[in-house]
Amino acid sequence: MLFAQLNATLYEDFTLTNLNPYLINPSASDSTYLLKVRLNNINGIGITRNVRRFYLDLDKRIGSRKNNGYHFLGLQVTNIKLGDYISKSRLQMRYSWYAKLSKRASISSGVSLGFINYSFLTTQGGTGGTDLGPDGAVGIHYLRQKSSIGFAIQQIFGTVLIPINQSFSLQRLYNVDFTRKFQISPNLDFSSQFVLQVPESGQLYAYGVNLHADLLNTVYLGASNYSLRKTSASVGVKRVVIFDSTFFLVVTYNMYHSQIPLPDNTVEVFLGFDM
Repeated sequence: MLFAQLNATLYEDFTLTNLNPYLINPSASDSTYLLKVRLNNINGIGITRNVRRFYLDLDKRIGSRKNNGYHFLGLQVTNIKLGDYISKSRLQMRYSWYAKLSKRASISSGVSLGFINYSFLTTQGGTGGTDLGPDGAVGIHYLRQKSSIGFAIQQIFGTVLIPINQSFSLQRLYNVDFTRKFQISPNLDFSSQFVLQVPESGQLYAYGVNLHADLLNTVYLGASNYSLRKTSASVGVKRVVIFDSTFFLVVTYNMYHSQIPLPDNTVEVFLGFDM
């Protein structure tokens, strides 16, 4: 039986971790909403047209600062389809806690627990296999008005899946994220996010930078780079109020710097709303 180690990370699969930090850390980083919904869909073009990625993330705030801060309950569902024969899915329930330390500083922590499923089809006739195992993450954030720093461990169980005649070991992943915000003018805000992800083996670490600007508190412009292997450009609208809910729509074009002669780029659509 063959054995492989995998970094099945959402950080690599999805681009806009600055818009949904729950992809890399289960601790809360915001307390301004009662209910937050995030959806993201990625479709491949060129030779990767059969590659699709999707997630749904729900987060509900409970309590008030009078009761020593806020509590959050969340749900995250993801599905990654790599061609016609490989699929991986996740379902995780999440709890996080957020509290003020002072007028300018806060702290949060969180845990998410659930399952991961790998499915492999070897032919169009449907032969192959599937396997299900536990999955989870823990994390913490220290937050100030203009900056934050977080640490998280994903794939905490080191799950081994055997969907076919090969074992796949999901390594623990250690994430550090740092975010800094700047106000350039009353009509222009700028934000940067740096993420470092190191697998338990210490090999094949990943890093990324997300930069974005908010124009007139409405227009979103962004650029990202992931480990010099993927460069992304984003444009969108934010803070569109409909029926007492605030909507946020961003479209991202991801360019992969592969060695193959044909493009394997993707288009990513992010939709969120807060209540």
